[in-house]
Amino acid sequence: MVQTAAAMEAYNAYWASSYLPSAHILWMVVILIVALVALWQARTFVSKF
Repeated sequence: MVQTAAAMEAYNAYWASSYLPSAHILWMVVILIVALVALWQARTFVSKF
């Protein structure tokens, strides 16, 4: 699926007008936080045995 330049401009404009600061890197931070929580949950689950 090829995205057109207009679609990319609309996508960038959506994130530029977002109420979240640095939204273009925020999704990476969210993924890292979710991964850390998942690792912590796995450790606490395994330590019960």
